[in-house]
Amino acid sequence: MLKAVIFDMDGVITNTVPHHFSAWKKFFKQHGVNLSKRDYEKKVNGIPRKDGITNILGKVNKKELEQMMEEKQIFFKEAVNTNPPKTFPGFKEFISDLKRKKIKIAAASSSKNTEFILKKIKIYNRFDKVITGYDFKKPKPNPEIFLTAAKELKVKPNECVVFEDAVLGVEAGKKAKMKVVGFASGNIKDLKKADLICKSFEKIKFKDVSKLII
Repeated sequence: MLKAVIFDMDGVITNTVPHHFSAWKKFFKQHGVNLSKRDYEKKVNGIPRKDGITNILGKVNKKELEQMMEEKQIFFKEAVNTNPPKTFPGFKEFISDLKRKKIKIAAASSSKNTEFILKKIKIYNRFDKVITGYDFKKPKPNPEIFLTAAKELKVKPNECVVFEDAVLGVEAGKKAKMKVVGFASGNIKDLKKADLICKSFEKIKFKDVSKLII
């Protein structure tokens, strides 16, 4: 029986890619580099800040690297504060339906900005639990993030469904022995290992998710 639904944040609940790209462009411009969209996608997007910095600027000493990471974080928060991201259409209605049916919900993201973003878009308190990059050690495709969420929700992994938009996230959910819904706002080909594909929260119903777990 379905008891909990766990949502990745970026690409599922909301989209902060434009905010990150804006922050990184501003950061690198201050360090003499005009960051292209191609380099952002290949060398920066979706990886730890320190690696994104060194992928573009080369080797940086530890103290300076820490200062640079904080500098980028400031630019990102400025971007979010200036133009807060929005939830994907239908998301709020979908989680309200889950809550009405007594299904526990969690947000689980590798981002250490998770709490900041969810509070900024005013949905932090809608979740029973919020798991951030501070709460686990092993990155996806290791299942630790989702197993941590299940433990915090006090449910078994096989009672959970995960919503993920990325290949490594789908893999992590499967390794956690959970059913996975691939949220595909773009290319669905990459999410073929998911148990179900969802293109919009406006088109998915509770029954579609609940029947994944018999």
